[in-house]
Amino acid sequence: MNTIFATSAHSPGALPKPGKPKAPHKQGVGRWLAGLAAAAVLLAPAAWAQTVTMGTAADFGVLAGSAITNTGPTIINGDLGIHPSNASSVTGFPPGVVNGSTHFADGVALQAKNDLTTAYNDAAGRTCGVTVSADLGGSTLVPGVYCSVSSMGLTGTLTLDAQGDPDAVFVFQAGSSLTTASNATVAMINGGQSCNVFWQIGSSATIGTGTDFLGSILALDSITLNTGASTAGRVLARNGAVTLDSGEITVCTLAPAGALTIEKNFNPTTISAGEVSTLTIILGNPNPTVATLTADLVDTLPTGVLIAALPNASTTCAGVGSPIALPGSSSVTLPMGFSIPASGSCTVTVDVSAAMPGSYVNIIPAGGLMTDLGNNPAPAQATLNVLVGMGQVAVPTSSIWGLFLLIAAVLAFAAIPVWRR
Repeated sequence: MNTIFATSAHSPGALPKPGKPKAPHKQGVGRWLAGLAAAAVLLAPAAWAQTVTMGTAADFGVLAGSAITNTGPTIINGDLGIHPSNASSVTGFPPGVVNGSTHFADGVALQAKNDLTTAYNDAAGRTCGVTVSADLGGSTLVPGVYCSVSSMGLTGTLTLDAQGDPDAVFVFQAGSSLTTASNATVAMINGGQSCNVFWQIGSSATIGTGTDFLGSILALDSITLNTGASTAGRVLARNGAVTLDSGEITVCTLAPAGALTIEKNFNPTTISAGEVSTLTIILGNPNPTVATLTADLVDTLPTGVLIAALPNASTTCAGVGSPIALPGSSSVTLPMGFSIPASGSCTVTVDVSAAMPGSYVNIIPAGGLMTDLGNNPAPAQATLNVLVGMGQVAVPTSSIWGLFLLIAAVLAFAAIPVWRR
């Protein structure tokens, strides 16, 4: 767990400045920050309690000002737009895929950029509840506004605890940049929604390789998602460029009051090929009555990820039997008839593995959970990063094979005069 120091903001109504604290023990820093944040929630104004209104920008997975550059099979589940630059500044589609509309320097893109500016200013103007002066990794935070006068960093896992409130709002204000390490994770627990997480960045954001991010990034300048980085939210750059590489961006949708929720995560988020990670699916029910599944809940794993030889499948949801997860298969099923407790949640867990390195995005779509109280209106997403295993050799890519063939051809051509002698 990383050392994090937090102080209250010096704004009216914010948490009163505490006396000089003793240096917290490394293992207790996350709890210390969470406790301070909880106090700030109780004492600070409720300006953060309202979500940031995105307007027409809400439909965009990617929105930029100067350029959009993609490498590899990136998937954008939402709209893609640019303004004032036009289509000539958008490259990499294909191989990138846009499951939505595209808007290049048109009226829709202009309106979305204007709405993005309004949303950015709204997020930047929220009263700071907790000032964070070190890495966010290893912390569990409650709803509120977290700010840094300079940069923000994330190494490891940041957990956002909605405390059972589906309308809980988290706002992060970075005076300059946001940078995550490779394979970092932002995880939501206890019924929160990625649509209520906002990252207001005063300059640029860089999301590290293989990172599983969450929330809407509102950057003044540019945003870069390195290889395999994915997010449940939006990637919105007001003035600069957006750079993508073989990741997935899924636009979030706010669930109406009483809507069922699904969250999911891998633990650990990064493994070596052949190792095991535990997939946890969290089903939430904010209603005062039990929600009973009216159809099987099936989570189909991404290609390359399989149920482990020892699945260890289990659930805390009420019902007869257990989840169906056969060793070597590609899905886990919670059968119909199981139920989610009233005003509560339950989990499904199973061990999975992957033989080949890569970044694997696992999604349960909206409507995948069907109950007598309705379906989940928002998807759930988690990313498993798999590294090259011990004794495993990385397979050369097509470009490397091409280099080999070119070298062989040059050597063969150079040898022709020798043969003629």
